[in-house]
Amino acid sequence: MGKFRIKLAEGEERPPKETQNLRIYVLAIVAGCAGLCFGYDLGFIGSTLAQPAFKAFFHTKSHSASWNTNFSANVVSVHQIGATAGALLSVPIADRLGRRLTLLLAGIVFIIGSALQTWPNSVAMLLAGRTINGLTVGSTSFLAPIYIAECAPPHIRGRLVGMYEVFVQTGTCIGFWVNYGTNSHFSAHDSAQWRVPMAIQLIPGGLLAIGMVFMRETPRFVAKTSPEKALRILAYLRGLPEDHPYVQTELAQILEQLEHERHLASGRFAIIKESFGRSNIRRLLTGVGIMIFFQMSGTNSLNYYSPRIMTSLGLSSTEASLFATGVYGLVRWVAILVAMLWASDKLGRRTMFLFGGAGMGAMMWIVGGIVQATNPTTTGSVPLTASAYVAIVCVYLYAVCFCFSFAGVPWTYCSEIFPLRIRGLCVAITTATHWIFNFAIARATPYILDATGAGIFFLFGACLTLSVPFTYFLVPETRNVKLEDMDELWSRKAYHRRPAARPPSLEDGQMTPESPMEGPDKKEVIQQIERV
Repeated sequence: MGKFRIKLAEGEERPPKETQNLRIYVLAIVAGCAGLCFGYDLGFIGSTLAQPAFKAFFHTKSHSASWNTNFSANVVSVHQIGATAGALLSVPIADRLGRRLTLLLAGIVFIIGSALQTWPNSVAMLLAGRTINGLTVGSTSFLAPIYIAECAPPHIRGRLVGMYEVFVQTGTCIGFWVNYGTNSHFSAHDSAQWRVPMAIQLIPGGLLAIGMVFMRETPRFVAKTSPEKALRILAYLRGLPEDHPYVQTELAQILEQLEHERHLASGRFAIIKESFGRSNIRRLLTGVGIMIFFQMSGTNSLNYYSPRIMTSLGLSSTEASLFATGVYGLVRWVAILVAMLWASDKLGRRTMFLFGGAGMGAMMWIVGGIVQATNPTTTGSVPLTASAYVAIVCVYLYAVCFCFSFAGVPWTYCSEIFPLRIRGLCVAITTATHWIFNFAIARATPYILDATGAGIFFLFGACLTLSVPFTYFLVPETRNVKLEDMDELWSRKAYHRRPAARPPSLEDGQMTPESPMEGPDKKEVIQQIERV
C-alpha cells in the first residue's frame, strides 16, 4: 500500500474529497429519521395536552386540578419510562442482529405505537401507545448515533452524527407549529385538533423503516465476522475503490482493534465487567455526567410544558403561548443547523460544551430573576411588561446556546468515546441515564411550576453553572480523533490540554511501534488484510 495518513489534527494531510459523498450523507439522513421521531414527540405532546379538543375528549374539566396535573405528567412521563427500558433492552438485539436491522424494526414498532395514540378508546390505550413509542425512541436514540458514527469518516463524524440532532430539532419545530395550526383551523369540538398531531408521528416512523431497508450495515459491525464484506461496505461509503490506501488503512485499523479485543475475555458478563472496569470507568462516568447535565439544563421542561412556561412569563391566551412556543422551536431549528453542520467539526465538542453551558446558565439566572421580581400575570387583564419581553428573549437566547452545546454534541460524544466491543452497552447506559433524568424532569416540572414559579429557572441555572468546571477538567476533546484512537486519548490525565496527534497504526502494510499488539497478533492482522 502507498503511504497515506488520515487526518487527526491540524497540520496533517486531509482525507480524499471523495469521502464527503452523497452516500454517507444519505445514510445520516435516513438514520436521522429516528431523531425526527424523538424530536416530534418533544414538540407536539406538551401543546397537544393544552388543546381544548384534547381536554374535552378525555373529560379533563370534570376532574380536579391535581388530577389534571397528574394526568399531564403521566402522558408525558410514560414515554420516558419506555425509553429508559428500550435503551437497555436493545443492546443484545443490536449486538446480535446489527445496527441497521434493529433500527428498521424500531421504525415498524413506532408506527404501531403511533396508531394506538391516534385512535385511542381510553386513557389506558393512549398511555400504552406512548409507552411503545418510548421503547422505540429509547432504542433509536442510542443506536442511530452509533450507526452513523461507525460509518462516518473521522473528519466529518461530528457533522454527520450531529444530523441526528438536526432532525430532533426539526421534529420539535414541526411539532410546535402543527399544534398552532390545528388550534387555529379546527374547533374545540373537533377531535382532529389533537388527532392530526398524533397521526403525523406515523410519517417519521415510516420513513425510518422504509429507509433502513436500503441502507448498509456498519463496516465495524460487519468486520467482526467478514473482513471482505466490511471492505466492500467501507469502499462504498467512502466513494473509493477497495484498493485505495485510505480504505485499506482504515480497514486495517478496524481489524487491528478487533483483534486486540478478541484477546480479551468474552461473554456478556465480561463485557459488563469491562464497561465498569478501570480502563473504561472514566469514559462511562463522563458520558453519564454529560447526559445528566443535558437533562438538568431544563430543555425538556421547555419542550414538554412550553405553553405553561410561556404563560408563566405573561402570555395568557392559548394561541399566544402556542405561537411563542412555535417561534422558540424555529429559533432552535435554525441554531441547530449552524451548530451541527458547521460548528461541531470546527469548534470542537469541548469548546461547545464550555461556552454553550455558560451561556445557557446565564440566561436561566436572568429569566428566574425576572419571574421572581415581577410575578407575571396569567389572567390576561394586564398587558405584557418590558421585563416579560426580556424574559422571553432570554428564553430564545437560551435555545441558541443549547443548540451550540448540549443539543447534539452529547449524542456525538457518547457514540464515539467507547471501544467497539463495549460501545453498545456503554452508550445504552448513557442513553438510559438521559431518559431516567428526562422522566424525572417531565414528572416534576408541572409540580415545581405550581409550587415555586421562578424556582425552576434557578435550579436549571445552578446545574448549568456546575457543567462548566465539569467540562473543563473532565471532558477531553474528540474532534478529528479516530474511533480506534480513543484509548490513547483517554489515557491522558490532563484532559483540558489538547493531545498531540499520533500517526496511523498501519502504514505501507506495516504496524507502527505504537500498536497495542505484539508478535503473532500483528502478523495475523497483516495476513487478514492481505487476504482481503
